[in-house]
Order: sequence, then C-alpha cells, then structure tokens
Amino acid sequence: MPTYSPEEVRARLVFYPEWRLENNALTRSFEFGDFLEAWGFLTQVALLAERHNHHPEIWNTYNKVRIAWTTHEAGGITEKDFTLLEETDRAYATYRTRL
Repeated sequence: MPTYSPEEVRARLVFYPEWRLENNALTRSFEFGDFLEAWGFLTQVALLAERHNHHPEIWNTYNKVRIAWTTHEAGGITEKDFTLLEETDRAYATYRTRL
C-alpha cells in the first residue's frame, strides 16, 4: 500500500482545514457539549473503524476528542487514512445535526 509524502499530505489537507499532519498521522480535535455527546461520537467512529478494519488512535477527555489516522503497517499515511478522515467528518456533521 503506497504512502503519501508529507508534501502530498499537506497538499490534500488544503481541502480539510480542521485536520493537521502531526507525527506522521492525520489529526483533528473535536469538542462537544458534554461527555455523553463525545462518547456517542466515539461510538460512531469505532463502528467506522471496524467496518474498514482500520483503527485510529483516540484520546477523550470529558467533552473533547482527538483522533489520529495513520496506516501503521504501511509506515505512513495512505488513501485509507483520507477515506476515514472523510467518514469521520461526515459522522461528526451527522452527529452534530442530531443534537
């Protein structure tokens, strides 16, 4: 599975301004009204990850969630990470409109 160079990743991230390239991963932070909202979103991300058999690093502190996508077995960022980035954004948009 081919990986993207840092320059290629940065060029693609122009279309995803909330996401950053950090430590060879695509990262974004999310904030919610409370812990339960954050946990509901995390549940959706977990289901996406299982469906794609591609699992992010996740941090949760009360109403804040941070997600990092990278393809460990490829040693970098692949198309799979961008696919999950987009699905994560869609889950967030859908989740936020239901609240």
